[in-house]
Amino acid sequence: MKTQIKNTKNEAVVYCRVSSKEQEDTGYSLPAQEKLLTEYAQRKGLSILKVFSVAESASGAKQRKIFGEMMEYMRKKNIQILLCEKVDRLTRNLKEAVVANDWIEANEERQIHFVKQNLVIHKNAKSDEKFRWDIEIVLAKKFISNLSEEVKKGQKEKIAQGGLPTKPPTGYKTIGEKGHKIHVIDEKTAPLIKKMFEMYSTGNYSVVGLEDEMYKLGLRSVAGNKVLQSRIYELLQDPFYCGKMKWNGEVYPAKHEALITKDLFEKAQTILKRRGKTYLSTKHNYLFQSKIFCEGCGGVLSWETQKGILYGHCNNHLKSRNCSKKTYIKQEEVEEQIDVVFDKIAPKSEAVLKWIEELIKDENAGQVKLRETEIQRLNGLLANIRKEKDKYFEATINRTVDLEYCERKITECKKEESVCTGPISLHMNLVN
Repeated sequence: MKTQIKNTKNEAVVYCRVSSKEQEDTGYSLPAQEKLLTEYAQRKGLSILKVFSVAESASGAKQRKIFGEMMEYMRKKNIQILLCEKVDRLTRNLKEAVVANDWIEANEERQIHFVKQNLVIHKNAKSDEKFRWDIEIVLAKKFISNLSEEVKKGQKEKIAQGGLPTKPPTGYKTIGEKGHKIHVIDEKTAPLIKKMFEMYSTGNYSVVGLEDEMYKLGLRSVAGNKVLQSRIYELLQDPFYCGKMKWNGEVYPAKHEALITKDLFEKAQTILKRRGKTYLSTKHNYLFQSKIFCEGCGGVLSWETQKGILYGHCNNHLKSRNCSKKTYIKQEEVEEQIDVVFDKIAPKSEAVLKWIEELIKDENAGQVKLRETEIQRLNGLLANIRKEKDKYFEATINRTVDLEYCERKITECKKEESVCTGPISLHMNLVN
């Protein structure tokens, strides 16, 4: 292979990648690739500045991140030569192929050496060499598609055997070697998850309330922070805890040990569905919901049930209003305060009284419905904003769009996120 090295510094970067455990076991290991490319560089008089490696265990996002870092490194260091074993080691998808091709076409001195295929691609390469490059990209794409099919086939078989193909939810851990891994109860987090189900199933806690309560009890996210209410909602709906598993929207039987009973899980689902439709359909009718205001700050009182007794309280001491009225008041005590007034103005007709009661219930139901509709709208808007933000993050990694532009758009998305999350929390607190 005749290669004209135009880079006066003769500096190069090495890129190694394996896609499966089988490849590592059949001579495609990262050390084997690095050795091959290092020997090639020595023969060509090239100096290797850095080696970028992608292991078979790396996620798709991690692989794209490393590829993006390599391309950025070569741009910053003005390195014109990239060494790779084969085309399918470099371009695992068409996006990366386009990025690599654009890099070549931007400068006549840039070259990619595919050592095992005896192929060197550069801007002025012959048409038949570029044709080989195009064909190899198509073949690499086909290889990845086949690999994806094999992964899906393996996942299907895993499910058929009663095993979850992915990581288990909080409360479980994975043990065993690859191909023989099983999910078992995690003695550290399992008691907290079980406690969470027990607390929620009493009907005395909302998902919002569990966020703080579980944090106090010691439940943490991977980053050591609170487990957010959205995640708690997901965990409460996961049938994995009662010995089943959900995959692509379908529930399957599983072989792992259940953390909670089926009855406890079903009880939690009943409360979730009931509260998801209307909070007025619960056995406790919060008659004063959105009707009683705090003496200290003027905010609306929240209502909840503790050991069968209805309490009203102000949450604004936790928020920006910094209200000092933290005392809980029983519904009976509120009724006593307004009974005197009611006795004077209340109609004597039972029919009229019944009509007024139904009117109040209908009004409350209408308010709850409006809030639920607004929560749904804001959640949809929030999902679109986060999807947009993820798109710019991916563009930043793949270097497909100007970096400064991506960072500006990501900042805008974060601001829009904060605009949505505040009203969502407010509406959810009022509904709860």
